[in-house]
Amino acid sequence: MTMPPLYARVMGADFAALPPLVRIIHEVEGDTGAAGEGWVERGRNIIARAMAGIGGFPPSGAYPLHVAFAEAAGRERWTRDFGGHRFSSELSGRPGLVIERFGAMRFGFALPAGPDGLVMRLRRWSVFGVRLPLFLAPRVSAREWEEEGRFRFDVRLSFPLIGGIVHYWGWLKPLPRSGSCR
Repeated sequence: MTMPPLYARVMGADFAALPPLVRIIHEVEGDTGAAGEGWVERGRNIIARAMAGIGGFPPSGAYPLHVAFAEAAGRERWTRDFGGHRFSSELSGRPGLVIERFGAMRFGFALPAGPDGLVMRLRRWSVFGVRLPLFLAPRVSAREWEEEGRFRFDVRLSFPLIGGIVHYWGWLKPLPRSGSCR
């Protein structure tokens, strides 16, 4: 018997309430992918731009978008490719939280969901394994929904005193599971 997808394990019965395309995107098993279009806006000040660059986020602009999903042993790796500018994160779960890791930083998100989609609410974070207080955490606004037959997403990242680091948004359609997603 195969393990249920990560988001289904974390969300329980709420997973079934998601719009169909949001659910399909998160039914990661093995290697899959999705393609569409994405837009990126980096922060305006020099510190924000430097942080976005260190984080591997693409320059501001409009891009063809491909997201590769790889699942192994209950963990997922999402590699986002905005027109050749790639960044990735690893996702795992613990009761009630999806944990997303970008390098040395880990973020624990609750996933309130319903028929309108889901949002990611930051509940904990750590750097190099040291848990830090939420008042020092980056501000993350992340939302996923279905509109006009497409999976839509909108993600904003900012830091107190620095401002917006990156805002990226767009749409995706799942690629056929039998085809290559590389």
